Amino acid sequence: MELLPLGPVVMIDTPGLDDEGELGELRVKRTMDVLNKTDIAILVLSAEDYLSTLSLSNMDDINTKDWNREMFLKNCQEKEKQLMELVQEKKIPLVTVLNKTDLFYSSELIEAISQKKLPNFIAVSAKNKKNIYELKELIGKQVPEPEMEYPIASDLVSKGDSVLLVIPIDSAAPKGRLILPQQQTIRELLEAGITILCVRETELSKAFTKLKKAPALVITDSQVFGKVSKETKDNVKLTSFSILFARHKGMLLPLVQGVRKVKELQDGDKILISEGCTHHRQCDDIGSVKIPKWLKEFTGKKLIFEFSSGMEFKEDLSEYALIVHCGGCMLNHRQMKYRLKKAIELSVPIVNYGILIAYIHGILERSLEVFPEILEELKKG
Repeated sequence: MELLPLGPVVMIDTPGLDDEGELGELRVKRTMDVLNKTDIAILVLSAEDYLSTLSLSNMDDINTKDWNREMFLKNCQEKEKQLMELVQEKKIPLVTVLNKTDLFYSSELIEAISQKKLPNFIAVSAKNKKNIYELKELIGKQVPEPEMEYPIASDLVSKGDSVLLVIPIDSAAPKGRLILPQQQTIRELLEAGITILCVRETELSKAFTKLKKAPALVITDSQVFGKVSKETKDNVKLTSFSILFARHKGMLLPLVQGVRKVKELQDGDKILISEGCTHHRQCDDIGSVKIPKWLKEFTGKKLIFEFSSGMEFKEDLSEYALIVHCGGCMLNHRQMKYRLKKAIELSVPIVNYGILIAYIHGILERSLEVFPEILEELKKG
């Protein structure tokens, strides 16, 4: 949905924290996992549960300076207190919502609590729509971490330049649309006044012959990196969507450092190939087929591959010699940072598809020429 001034948002309704039994534990764990991609947390509590120990006789206490968030938390369950602490630890803005106030006998008491202006606290009634508009306004005022640390590509070219985008349309391509990184790149370049040319890899050579002036930059899908590199003249800058988005999310340097591990892989090493989205596997799927094949051919080693997709991402990564992650276009900034942080903390090298493919095909240095400081770091290895 669209929630101004935040813009487009995804609302995730998690299971409760009081689920019991084996299934309940799994549901609670899923709730906690959601925090790794949450930009704003909304904790909904019931007035029945959290005001039951208060009464009008407590009004004097509530109206004193001593009544604060800590007094409110006394009525919270231990798991909810832990959740609040975890949200605070992850530096996620938190809105606490006291719902079902229509069932509570003392509107004066609720009003008194609301007037204390606890940080990001609001009492509402979903049934009577009381304070629902105010709740939306409160959510809209929260400021999550900025998702974009760097532009995608607009800072690499100048207004009036042309950029050539190579977009394969194969069996795995989404029907009738472009994938998110391609859409976002086109939009940013249009806003910067750049002329954009889009071709499939099968028409690339013909496109070059028709251009009177070489493009200032060629951006390609990683799967056809090798072919595009051969057909793009050395004096034309070349990179990939995957590399651009690694830089866009502030992750390019550690991912480039991670690719050095490839030449050190040994027989029996376990490699985790992780994708941020779930999709039907094709016979030539890049994650489960092409990358394992290229890695085996490049290293000449007998490697063991494991796969994960969607929200699934292992807590213990220590058994892996290398993590190969997709570009993360369907994961937000916070979730990608979390996965990168976990790998780094356990000293497990991590690289994304585009950087790995460019490295294997011997064109990583060329694709990083647009980022000289990163290229210098790669050469150090």
